[in-house]
Amino acid sequence: MQMSNANNTAEAIDRLRSQAYGFLAAAMEYPEGELTELIRAGDIARKAREIFCTVHPELDKAIDWNALTEAGEADALSIEYTRLFDVGGADGPSCALNAGAAKGDARMGLLEELVRFYNYFGLTAAGTEANELPDHLTTQMEFMHYLIFSELEAKAAGETESAGDFIRAQRDFLNRHPSTWIPLLNANLKKSRAPAYYLAFGELMEQFIRLEQRLLENKVAYLPPPAPHPVVEEEEGYTGAQAQGMDAPTSVITIHRKAQQQKAGTPH
Repeated sequence: MQMSNANNTAEAIDRLRSQAYGFLAAAMEYPEGELTELIRAGDIARKAREIFCTVHPELDKAIDWNALTEAGEADALSIEYTRLFDVGGADGPSCALNAGAAKGDARMGLLEELVRFYNYFGLTAAGTEANELPDHLTTQMEFMHYLIFSELEAKAAGETESAGDFIRAQRDFLNRHPSTWIPLLNANLKKSRAPAYYLAFGELMEQFIRLEQRLLENKVAYLPPPAPHPVVEEEEGYTGAQAQGMDAPTSVITIHRKAQQQKAGTPH
């Protein structure tokens, strides 16, 4: 009975982890309409604190949760969003939401690696809007959401080995991608004197990812050694255009959202 309760608790935490990544993706979208209303009403702050502090209690005193209610007057927050994330000089926005923004010519290699990561799990980043390229914050957070969702599905189906693969994928993806550039984004938000809402989310993302890295290392440590997997060869004619989210039929975002809508008990 104690083991069953422990498993149920672990599953509940993983469901909240999945929600947390989806929450980060949604909360950093352009602030207009319903999102702005939710911020002003305090719904974003309440939900964020409930989710993130249940998963990682250390965050309760580390984040200015009240700042997540500050949308400013009228369209002030949307103006700031444009200033921080959309408008820039030759080097792009001061707080770019694309991981490869600071990599210059090396960005193509990053995009190709991300596409290979998505393709390995049968997903692509093609067909998304311009702000959802493979290296965009939204895409990366949605992918982590998807990996945790898939882990939970595999466990529910009794597919222990497959669940382990999804746990390792979470660890590897987080270590190779979000954790390498989110701290820089947070630093740029401070340097650019972002409004309180974005300062709080920048700090939340950095602290959350750091704690997630620790959690995932612990989860992987308890897994049996992985079985060898076949090498996935790139399709003939693969080009850099595909790495930019072009020339492919579906999107990681679309697949993920369809899965949420179609399956009962989906974390969202």
